Amino acid sequence: MAVTTKNTSSKRKQPIQKSNVKAKKAKVVEKEPESDIEESSEDELDNASSSGSDISDSDNSENEDEDELEIDENEENESSDKPSREVDPNKKTSKEQHAEQKKVREERKLAKPNGEKIQHIKQIWERLRVKKDTPSSVRKKLLDEAWAASKDQIKELVLKHDASRVVQTMFKYSDKEKRLAITKALKGTYVELARSSYGKYLLVKLLHYGSKEVREDVLNELYGNFRKLMRHREGAYVIEDAYRDYATAAQKRQIVREFYGSEFAIFKDHAKEKTLADIIKENPEKRPFLMKNLKETISAAVQKGSIGFTIIHAAMLEYVKNLDPTTSEKDEFIDIITEQFAEMVHTNEGSQVACRVLAMATPKERKLLVRSLKDFVDKLAEDEYGNFVLITLFNTVDDTVSVHKAFSSKLKEHMPELLAGKFGRRPFLYLLLGFSPRYFTKSVLDAVAELDKIKATTSKKDDDVRREELKNKFSQIMLDGLVTYPKAVLNESFGSQGVAEVLLYAEGDKTAALEAIANAFSGSPDNEEHLIQLPFSSRTLRTLIQEGHWNAKTKSVDTIKEPTGFKNIFFKAIKLNISRWASGEGSFVILSLLENLDDKNELLSLLKEKSVLKEIKKAAEEGNKGSKLILEQL
Repeated sequence: MAVTTKNTSSKRKQPIQKSNVKAKKAKVVEKEPESDIEESSEDELDNASSSGSDISDSDNSENEDEDELEIDENEENESSDKPSREVDPNKKTSKEQHAEQKKVREERKLAKPNGEKIQHIKQIWERLRVKKDTPSSVRKKLLDEAWAASKDQIKELVLKHDASRVVQTMFKYSDKEKRLAITKALKGTYVELARSSYGKYLLVKLLHYGSKEVREDVLNELYGNFRKLMRHREGAYVIEDAYRDYATAAQKRQIVREFYGSEFAIFKDHAKEKTLADIIKENPEKRPFLMKNLKETISAAVQKGSIGFTIIHAAMLEYVKNLDPTTSEKDEFIDIITEQFAEMVHTNEGSQVACRVLAMATPKERKLLVRSLKDFVDKLAEDEYGNFVLITLFNTVDDTVSVHKAFSSKLKEHMPELLAGKFGRRPFLYLLLGFSPRYFTKSVLDAVAELDKIKATTSKKDDDVRREELKNKFSQIMLDGLVTYPKAVLNESFGSQGVAEVLLYAEGDKTAALEAIANAFSGSPDNEEHLIQLPFSSRTLRTLIQEGHWNAKTKSVDTIKEPTGFKNIFFKAIKLNISRWASGEGSFVILSLLENLDDKNELLSLLKEKSVLKEIKKAAEEGNKGSKLILEQL
């Protein structure tokens, strides 16, 4: 089949170059603007490609390449005068070109100063950096060989991309003597290394693997440059690592003090043990200057995307503790951090800053802060420090409708794992119980008291009123979480505690949640995977059955006002296996049922059956204290 072209206006046929179609049987000719080339229809091309024969298989074409498109005779005649494209016999293939380029690169490397030596060191490093299957004796030999080749050129190597990694590996695996020699060779260049794209990695290795003396030498040499390095793209990461992971408490204070101004960078021991508040108290006239310098450092870090740095959080905390909330200082600071508010709540210092900001913010500012946390509230709740930020938000923002609207969807999606988590459950325990000493330590309560002073002029609602409003709005989400994945929550110690508090103190219809939790304990308790085999399950069930927590001071149970009826639902779920409960891990649970059921006749009847009573007695004889107490009740 031949593909022909014709020009309907000038009757002149355009030549088409032959196209060798290997992968496909036919190729659609792309139609250009103003062109009168007639294209084969898609159906024709599909038929041609799926016919099971070559495009030109009629009459067994004599053309050896049957995949080529044939050209009309007239077109060939018209294009016969056009010079044909000749293949350059000297043209190199792509593979040959790449090989030549590689060869040129290698020659250039060798032509550089110490090029041959660097290439030799790199070859040693290629074997040295292999972590697995390298005997210590072989590694020591390679280290000695690499050290012998590079010990006189450490400074030159550390600023080069590939050679820097050689020194890093040597420092990592070397003994104390070689590490000391490397640090001695690099002394005086630490600031330059911190600014280097490649040298910064070696500097972090020195801090990580070096001794206490090495770290002190590095930080002492960087002293006076901390503020400048925090504004440097490479240096900022070095200072952050040094502050977060390796600096002592005194060194951390020293680093942050340098952000106050140049005099603190020049005089190392100036105000050594004093906080910013102490310095301002002694020299009130310096306050504008100190606060301005600190704010500029913070603002520059935020603009460069470094708001997540621990060292910046420490600087923010010093700033926010000393700003005047009645002036523009507070408004300007909140404006700086609002958009990236969610990125600063994962550290101790950052969470303290966030809590103080929430406490001093106006309703309008709080609305923007809530919006910035909207997409991250699940991560916020389960974070070690972020959970207290969410609690503070619940405890300060008066617009509970907006809070529920912003967070309910995300929290509902992740409620089971939040209730089961050590930190994720805390915001909900606050909503259910307030700041109960059962779950909140004295240090937390002290922090709350300090925040209460700050929010005294910004939050209008009473704390209990605000909390009750939020509890009413979020209770159904908590209950739904128990209905969806009851076993996932009950499998965790913290989750088991959370289940008890939700079922006791949440508001709304609890029927579905009560049944889901009770049914999670159905089945034979002898099964290794049964929930009663977990050491904390018995306590949770007893709390739910007696409908309150045991008060050690009053020697009685603090029962809730409105009974849940869990004891009756639970008894119905387990009564088929009552003998195994009474003689096994759940014996104290059965004892609690005997003490709390409104109508215990059915339970007593089941326990007094001959076969059941026999098992209980046997368990009591074997040392089961719960079974022994059950016998005393019968």
